Amino acid sequence: MAENVFEAVKQSVSTREAAAFYGIEVKRNGMACCPFHDDKNPSMKVDQRFHCFGCGEDGDVIDFTAKLFNLSPKEAAEKLAQDFGLIYDSQAPPRRRYVRQKTEAQKFREDRQRCYRVLSDYYYLLKKWEADRSPRTPEEEPHPRFVEAIQKKTYVEYLLDLFLYESEEEQKAWIAEHTAEITHLERRLKIMAENKPTNRERLREITDGIEQGIKELFESEKYMRYLSVMSRFHRYSVNNTMLIYMQKPDATLVAGYNKWKDQFERHVKKGEHGITIIAPTPYKKKIEEQKLDPDTKAPILDKDGKIVTEEKEIEIPMFRPVKVFDVSQTDGKPLPELASSLSGNVPNYEAFMEALRRSAPVPITFEAMAADTDGYFSADHQKIAIRQGMSEVQTVSATVHEIAHSKLHNQKKIQIANDEQYQEIELFDKPGLFSNGRIVRDNLPEGVYCYDLRGSDYDPGDPVCVEERVVVNHAGSVLLTEPLELTEDGRLMLTEEKGLNFTGGFSTLSQFLQKQRKDRHTEEVEAESISYAVCKYFGIETGENSFGYIASWSQGKELKELRASLETINKTSSTLISDIERHYKEICKERGIDPHAKVEPEPAPIEQPEDAAKVSDGQQTGNLTYYVAECMEFPNLGEYHDNLSLEEAVRIYQDIPAERMNGIKGIGFELKDGSDYEGPFPILTGQTIDLDTIQAIDYYRDNPLVQKAVKELAAAMPEMEVLGVDANQQEALFLINDTTYLHIQPCDSGWDYTLYDAASMKELDGGQLDMPEISRMKAVLQICDDNDLGRDSVKYAPLSMIETLQEAAYQQMQAEVSQMTASSQLPEAQEQALDEYPMPDEQVSTPDMQEYGYSYDGMLPVTRERALELDAAGLTVYVLHEDNTESMVFDPQEIMDHGGLFGVDREEWEKSPQFHEKVMERQEHQQEREQAFLSQNRDCFAIYQVSRDDPQNVRFMNLDWLKSHDISIDRSNYDLIYTAPLRESGTVPEQLEKLYEQFNLQKPADFHSPSISVSDIVAIKQDGKVSCHYCDSVGFTQIPGFLPENPLKNAEMAVEDDYGMIDGIINNGAKEPTVAELEQQARSGQPISLMELAAATHREEREKKKSVMEQLKGQPKTEHKKTAPKKSAEREI
Repeated sequence: MAENVFEAVKQSVSTREAAAFYGIEVKRNGMACCPFHDDKNPSMKVDQRFHCFGCGEDGDVIDFTAKLFNLSPKEAAEKLAQDFGLIYDSQAPPRRRYVRQKTEAQKFREDRQRCYRVLSDYYYLLKKWEADRSPRTPEEEPHPRFVEAIQKKTYVEYLLDLFLYESEEEQKAWIAEHTAEITHLERRLKIMAENKPTNRERLREITDGIEQGIKELFESEKYMRYLSVMSRFHRYSVNNTMLIYMQKPDATLVAGYNKWKDQFERHVKKGEHGITIIAPTPYKKKIEEQKLDPDTKAPILDKDGKIVTEEKEIEIPMFRPVKVFDVSQTDGKPLPELASSLSGNVPNYEAFMEALRRSAPVPITFEAMAADTDGYFSADHQKIAIRQGMSEVQTVSATVHEIAHSKLHNQKKIQIANDEQYQEIELFDKPGLFSNGRIVRDNLPEGVYCYDLRGSDYDPGDPVCVEERVVVNHAGSVLLTEPLELTEDGRLMLTEEKGLNFTGGFSTLSQFLQKQRKDRHTEEVEAESISYAVCKYFGIETGENSFGYIASWSQGKELKELRASLETINKTSSTLISDIERHYKEICKERGIDPHAKVEPEPAPIEQPEDAAKVSDGQQTGNLTYYVAECMEFPNLGEYHDNLSLEEAVRIYQDIPAERMNGIKGIGFELKDGSDYEGPFPILTGQTIDLDTIQAIDYYRDNPLVQKAVKELAAAMPEMEVLGVDANQQEALFLINDTTYLHIQPCDSGWDYTLYDAASMKELDGGQLDMPEISRMKAVLQICDDNDLGRDSVKYAPLSMIETLQEAAYQQMQAEVSQMTASSQLPEAQEQALDEYPMPDEQVSTPDMQEYGYSYDGMLPVTRERALELDAAGLTVYVLHEDNTESMVFDPQEIMDHGGLFGVDREEWEKSPQFHEKVMERQEHQQEREQAFLSQNRDCFAIYQVSRDDPQNVRFMNLDWLKSHDISIDRSNYDLIYTAPLRESGTVPEQLEKLYEQFNLQKPADFHSPSISVSDIVAIKQDGKVSCHYCDSVGFTQIPGFLPENPLKNAEMAVEDDYGMIDGIINNGAKEPTVAELEQQARSGQPISLMELAAATHREEREKKKSVMEQLKGQPKTEHKKTAPKKSAEREI
C-alpha cells in the first residue's frame, strides 16, 4: 500500500521542482525571485527546501505550495500529488466529531456577566460625560453627551441593580429582549475606548455643519461667495461644495494627496491642512439570491423542488470623510489652463454665443425690449428671447439665465416628453409618483429625482428599502421633487409607520410637477444663481445688483426647501457648464480659433534653444561648477562660495555649522554653456536633493553635464534624501559603520531589507518597513535606528555583492541545519516511555486536571504559558473552573487574569499542526524510543517501516522477492514509527491480527504514518520476550535477529564510543546524580553516561511538572468570572 499524501510528496518532489513546475524561474545557482513579497531581484534560495533572505519565508515543498496558492497543508499536498502523478493512501475513515454543548445555565451566566460588564463600562462613561461635558455658563448649549448622561444614567443604575439583586427570571427576560442593544452598545464602547469616532459620527458632525452653513448662507455676500465656489466645483455635490466653501472659500482646484503627486506631478506643501469632504467608498459583496426565470421572473426549481440559488456580486454604497488639498496648497509642475479667461468684453464672443445656442433646449432669438427687461423664456412658444443692444457680458448673463428657466421651468416640454400615468404616493412624507417598471432617468427634467425600491428575497415584489439604483429584486421606481438623504450604506429602510404610502390618485409627471411647482420668486433665484455660477466659471463678472432679494426670499423657508434649491442649482449648473465647454471647444476647432488665447499678453513659455539639440545628442558643451550657499533662498545672506569642485562643495557644506540662523544651506550647480539655461540652479537644499524639479526641465534632463553632477553629488552624500521616483525606487546595498551590510529594495508595503555581518557575511536580521511614503534614504536611516546600528557612516556598496552575501548566508544556514541534525542523533530524554498520546502541555496531565476539580474526557489541560501560545496559534482555549465548568477565552488578558488551569478541545487539538509536529518529532529519537520499548516490563509492541530514502528499494516487497534478489532485512533500513502497550491479552498471532486491523481501519489519532502494509515489521514484547514479524503478502512471518539481544547496552556503548566516553556500565551505580552534577563531571573531563543524563533530565521534568500543580494548589481560590462570547461565531461552540 502507498504512503500517505505527505510522505509521498516529500519523498518524490523537491521545492525546486515544484517552483519550476508552477512557473517560477530558478537560476542555475538555485536563486529565484520570491513570490511571497515584491521581489525584483532573486532573494530566495530553492533546493529541497526554500528560504527567502528578503521576507524570511522558509519551509519544505508543501509549505511552499500552500503559501503560493493559499491552501491548507493537506490541500497543498494533494495538489502536488495530483500535479506530479503520485499515488498515496487516502482511505482513512472520517472520525466522528463531538463537541460538548454548553448548558442553559452556563449560557445564562455568561450572558449575565457580559451584560453587567457592558452596562458597568457605559455607566462609568456616563458619569465622566456628566462631569466633563457640563455647560460652563447658563447660556452655553449643552453637549450631546452631557444630555445623554443626564437622560440615561438613572436607567443604567436601575439595570445594574437588576443584575445584582433581582431574580434570574427577570434577568433572563431582560437579556432576551435587549441582546441587540447590548451588542450595539458593546461595539460603541469599544470604538470610544480607542478614542476614534466612527465614520457615521464623523459624517454626522460634517453634515450638521453643512446644515448650519445652509441656514446662514442666504445673505447676499455669503451667497455670492458660495456660488463662486460652486462654479469652480460644479461637479461636486451640494454637501461637498458647502464643505469646501466653509473651509477654504478661495479654493480653485482640489484633489487628494496621491492624485496631486501621481497625476499632476505636484506635492502638498509642508504644514498644509487638508479640506474635509465626503467621498464614496463602495465595496463589493457576494450574496446568494434566488435564480429567476428570465421570462416569468418566477424562482427556478431543481429536480427536488428546491429553489435554485446563484451567487452574485453587488456593490454596496458607502461614504467616509477624506482630505483633499487646493492647488494653492501645492508646489510643482504648472497646471494647464482649464478654460479661457473671459473678463470685460468676451473674447471670441460669437463663438461663445454659438456654444450657448447649441446648449439651450429651445431656440434663442434677439428682440427689441424695454430697458428694464434683459430677456424672457416663453413656454408657450418654446423659445428664448434676449434684448438687443446690450453689452457682451450682459447678453451672455441674460442668455444663461433664460436657458436655466428653459431647463428647470419648462412645463410644456415636460408634458410633451412624458404623458405616462403614475400612481400618487407619499415616501417618507414627501409627495411623489410610483411606477412598477423602471423609469428612464435620461428624460427627466431638472429638479426631479428618481429612486428604485428593492424587494425582499422571499417576495421580490414587496419593497423593503429605497436605494439609488437596484439591479436585482427591483420592486418599482419612484419620482420625487426633493432628494432623499440616504444612510451611510446607501439605502433607507421602509417601515409600517414611516415609508411608502399610496394616496389613491393617478397623474402624469407634468400634472404632478404643476402641483409641486415653485413660486415665481424661487424660480428667479434659481435661474439667477445658475447664471452667476456659470458666468463665474468662464470668468465673466456679472455684478451684484441682481442679488438684493436673496435674503428676503430665504426668510421663513424650511431648511429642506433651501437645500432642495441648492441641489437644483448645483445639478443644473454642472450640466450646463459641461455642455457649454464641450460645444465651445467644437466651435473653436471648426473656426480655427485658439480657445486658450490670452486676453492680456503673457511671457511665452520657455522653449528649448537650438543648441539643446547638440546636448541631447550627447555632445558635452560648456562646463559646470558647484556653489555652496548658507541660505539657498537668499544667497546674499551669509556665506556664498562658487566655482567649486564637487569635493570642495561637500567639504564647505559640511563645515557650515547647523546652528546658524541665516537660512537653509545647500549645494547647487552653475552651468556655463551659452544657452538660455546658463546660470546657477539648486540641487541640494538642507537634507534633500530635488531630482524631481531638475528632471521636470527638459534641458536639464537631457544635459549630460547636469545629470552627471546630480548623480555624483548623490553618491558623495548618500545620507541625503533624494526626491525623485527613479532615484528612490531602486534596489541598493549600503555598508553601515563598516560592520553591517544593509540590502534594501522597494515592495508593495514599503521597503524590504536584510542585514548581513560584514566580516562573516552571516545573515543577521531582516524584515519589512511599512512606510511606503518615505524615501529610500529615510528608510535606511529608520532601519538603522530600529536595529541600533547607528548612522555615523552610511556608504553605498556595490550591488553585485548581494548575490555573494546571499550565497554565503545560505551555506552557513545549511551548515547550522546539518549541525543540528547531527546533534539530534544524541539520545534525548523523553517524558513518555512509549509513544503515548502527545499532550498539548507536558507540564500537566489529565489526572492533574481531575485533581484540580474539572473532569471531561473531551478536554485536555494546559498551563497559562502554553495557553497563551496555543491562543496565539489560533486554537480555542478554555478557562477551566474548579466547579467543573469552563468558559471560552476571547482575549489573552482573560488568560493572564485566571489563576488556575486552562484547556483545549481534544478534537481540535488532534487536527492542529502542533499535534502533527509532536507526532513527527518522534522520528528524530529512534534509539531511545527503541530502548524504551525493549526495557518495558509490560507487554507492548512497536511498528517499523522502511525509511524514507529506502536505499535497498524494498518498500512493499514480499519475502520471496527479497530472497530471489538475495537481500537481507537490515534494521538500519527501517524507522521506528510507533510504540504502545498491548491493551488486550492474546497469543502473538492474535495480537498481530488485531494490530493489522487497528492500523488499517481504526488508526490512533497520533499515528500519522501509512497503514500497515507489506514490508512493515511489527515487534511484539510479551511475557518479557521480544519477537519481530514481517508483514508479508499473506499474513506475518517471524524474522530473527532484527533487533539486538541487549539493545540498551549496545546503544549506549555505540554512542559513547563515538564520543570517546566509554564507561561500560548501563546504570552507572545506584546513585541518582542530578543534571548539574553530570554536566560538572563532563566539564572536568570525566566520562559520563548519556543514559544517566537522560534519566536525570526525565526525573527533573517530572519534578517540574509536580511543582506546577503545587503552585496551583497554593493559590487562593477566587470566584471565577465568565466572559460571554464577543468574537465571531466561528469561535463559538
